[in-house]
Amino acid sequence: MTPSADQRPVLIAYDGSDQAKRAIAEAGRVLGAGRAAVVLTVREPIEHWDFAGLGGATTLDPATVSAMQDAAQNEATAVAEEGAALARTAGFDAEAQVGVAPSPWQEIVGVGDALDADLIAIGSRGRTGLKKVLLGSVASAVAQHSRRSVLIVHPETADSP
Repeated sequence: MTPSADQRPVLIAYDGSDQAKRAIAEAGRVLGAGRAAVVLTVREPIEHWDFAGLGGATTLDPATVSAMQDAAQNEATAVAEEGAALARTAGFDAEAQVGVAPSPWQEIVGVGDALDADLIAIGSRGRTGLKKVLLGSVASAVAQHSRRSVLIVHPETADSP
């Protein structure tokens, strides 16, 4: 038996930005209290970071890489926990989760599928023109590639009553 939509969790993509905070508030307003939610923060793997020394690329010792991985994980966990607290304030029964992936939108879509999420909520930075072309849009990519409904909260409409 498939759970009904209100029994399936809502996935909230959260990076700590004002737009992500607005997405939580808007999802709470639209969906109402009592829904289960997973607040997902995606961090890039340390292996994808470029390090430059005096002669170009440099190799870091394993202890330094491990310490950097721990620090990145701790920071991402703190951001996810902050988002889960905001989601609980907005009426969700929320838990925090951290994903590690080079592509945030792919991780968000994948976690949405793994959770069988009813809906994915995400904030949009509202980039246009050259910035959108160069930097892309995680929200647009999630909406384009997910088989789930996606609530995109735009900056100009996020504070609507």
